[in-house]
This record gives sequence, structure tokens and C-alpha cells, in this order.
Amino acid sequence: MTKEILKGTLLSMLIFFSTSFLTVLFQINSPLNRMKENYELKIGFPFEYYHEFWVDSPIPNSGWNLNNLILNYGITWIITIGVMLIIKKNGRTT
Repeated sequence: MTKEILKGTLLSMLIFFSTSFLTVLFQINSPLNRMKENYELKIGFPFEYYHEFWVDSPIPNSGWNLNNLILNYGITWIITIGVMLIIKKNGRTT
């Protein structure tokens, strides 16, 4: 059982990093963001955990929300472990 939880944790980390990367890509390459004059980057799905924006200076202002980061990873971990347990219960091997 410990091996399955470790496997699920590693898989959930990969899924979390992938979804975070996709949120960055969608914001960088979105046609909606090309129209804006102000630069703004929001990372996180379903909860935003990083926000970066320009005010006046050449250095961007940014901020982290660690509670949302932990919540996003927790949701990803629970869903991943749940799906793995359902697959194992139905007799399918991974």
C-alpha cells in the first residue's frame, strides 16, 4: 500500500506541474492577452497561487498565495489517489 501511495504522490506531482505549466502557456499565448496593454500573469488552477503584474517600474510586482498552492496540490493528490484506487478496485492494472 505504501508503494501505491508513493506512486500516486509522484504521479500527482507530475499532473500538478503540468496543469500549472498549461495555465502559464494559455496566458502567454492567448489572443485575449495580446490585446491588453498591461502585463499580468496568473498561475494556478482552480485557485490562483501566483500573480505577477507591472505597475510602473521595469521590475514586475509579484506575490504568492501559499494556502492556494497547498490547496491546489492537495486537490490534485486526492483526485489522483482516488482514481488510482478506483482503477485498482475494478481490477485493472496500471
